[in-house]
Amino acid sequence: MDIRTMELGDLIRQGQSQTGDLTFYKLIFAALERITWQNSSSHDDYRRSLVALASGFLASIRPEYLPQAIAAKNLLFKKIDF
Repeated sequence: MDIRTMELGDLIRQGQSQTGDLTFYKLIFAALERITWQNSSSHDDYRRSLVALASGFLASIRPEYLPQAIAAKNLLFKKIDF
């Protein structure tokens, strides 16, 4: 399975059972980053759009899972492998 070629919906379904794990959020944020990169005309548009998408996703997370989601977002945005 190559997560770089999977659709967002497939990534979410693949990791749904891991919502308490950083791996699930890594899949989500990687997919959001790929979608943003493919649809942005400049680097500034890319950064603004990625922050907006990530913020919207984080707003939808249940409070007990928010620490894991924020940790995954921060690691991914800082380009730290996990």
